[in-house]
Amino acid sequence: MIIKIIFNVISIIFLVILQISFISGLPGMAANLNLILVILIFILGFSGLELAAWWAVGAGFLLEIFSFLPFGAYLVSLSLTIFIAKFLLNNFFTNRSLYSFLALTGLATIIYRVIIYFFVLFFAQIDLIFDSNFFIAILEQVGLNFLLTFIIYYIIYFLGRSLRPVFLIHHSK
Repeated sequence: MIIKIIFNVISIIFLVILQISFISGLPGMAANLNLILVILIFILGFSGLELAAWWAVGAGFLLEIFSFLPFGAYLVSLSLTIFIAKFLLNNFFTNRSLYSFLALTGLATIIYRVIIYFFVLFFAQIDLIFDSNFFIAILEQVGLNFLLTFIIYYIIYFLGRSLRPVFLIHHSK
């Protein structure tokens, strides 16, 4: 049990360091990639809400340390996004197919960005306006997160062979 906790803490720290120091420093559109959110969606899909919630709290807290946003923005947005994604996973996406993970990642990315936006709007007292750059940035991040989800899904697929990237077909009797 202690080994699992230590492994998870080290993994969260490594993931946050990778997100802050490497991914955010990538040139152009690639800096919009949200590795933490994609990993949280996979943890939610494979391990459940409890572990994903702990990862969201840990990653959110570490992101808060290096952020200029009001304290709690990342913590609240990651946690709410995971709980909403769990609701969507239970009620709308019933399997672990590629399409379910892609749809869940896209919706979670949009939810995450909107929560961050409104958190900054209400608590930082910054006059922000929804403009075309906001929507373009969301679309870029959704596209990059789709690409990363696709890559991670197929890595897991080829390593484990327990996932099937196919459409569900309903056969009528």
